[in-house]
Amino acid sequence: MRTTRLIRWIGTLLAALFLSWPAAPQETSHYTRFRDAKWYAIQLQSLQEEVAKIDTDLRTLVEARKSGKGITDAVALDQEPEGVTSDAQMDALRKRRVVVLRQIDALEEQARHNAIAPGDLRTEYGAEVSETISGRKLNRETKELENALAQEKERLEHARKDAELLRRDQKLKAQQEYSNPESPSRRNKPSELMGLGNRLAEKEAEVQEAEQKLTDLEDRLEDLRRNSESQPETDTPADAESTNLKSERHEKNEADWRKQFVEIDYKVRTAQTELDILQRELNLGSVQYYPNPSTAMKESVTRKEINEHRKAIEEKKKEIAKLKKQRDDLEDALRHAGGPTGWAR
Repeated sequence: MRTTRLIRWIGTLLAALFLSWPAAPQETSHYTRFRDAKWYAIQLQSLQEEVAKIDTDLRTLVEARKSGKGITDAVALDQEPEGVTSDAQMDALRKRRVVVLRQIDALEEQARHNAIAPGDLRTEYGAEVSETISGRKLNRETKELENALAQEKERLEHARKDAELLRRDQKLKAQQEYSNPESPSRRNKPSELMGLGNRLAEKEAEVQEAEQKLTDLEDRLEDLRRNSESQPETDTPADAESTNLKSERHEKNEADWRKQFVEIDYKVRTAQTELDILQRELNLGSVQYYPNPSTAMKESVTRKEINEHRKAIEEKKKEIAKLKKQRDDLEDALRHAGGPTGWAR
């Protein structure tokens, strides 16, 4: 009898301990676009719209060739078509269509690999509006994440622009070097192409790194948005919020000034580099040989590319003057605000 009662007591004790034992924390599922059916659907929708537009353009060209309307054997001297003939335009469209279809296949294969149901990929979504998190106040973590996202977008834009200028510079240097009749071994200076190629490779790697980081930040922001929907909103005390804002203004005062000067200096430097490239492209264009007789004939009559470069040079000079004026105004504003002149460097 005593043994039975002891067994029951031990069982009751073990049951109580089991019930009071803290539950194991559930693993949080973080958001990633590669497992999001909506992200795949939006990407596919954009690519499919491009395919539909290409098909429409192809049908228009085919009908124009059949009916003879909209085409002519004459060469339009004041226009620069995508191809010299309609066949060339159709060939360019067909090549682009193949590229887009491959992108669609790659996305669908990636979706299958991540267990996305095929039916979910056919859902149509409108434009997304994401200013706040479900209409709530943005918390500090979200604000910091959005600031980091804006900075990374700016970094990516700068890296792409720098890479584009390096490619144009590399092309000009290559044309200049290959047109030099002197043997490379007898030249005084070593070739600049190798150095340009290395810088371009580094910049392209920076573009890829920025694209990946931007993707990660966007996923983290979406993850935060989704998690906040399942959590109760907590109000920050007004006094604490006011204190945080004051401290942020005080801490960011110098950083804000320096950031503005860094941005305007980057714009001036980039515009001057582009102006230099435009002027060199103009010099090259003045003696450019066109292997295509149609293009050569148009350029000999209209000098379209040369005129476009001259116009771009004048506009770039005006842009540089405007940017320098903005920097002078910024320095005046800094002096009036009582800030040290060192913040402008």
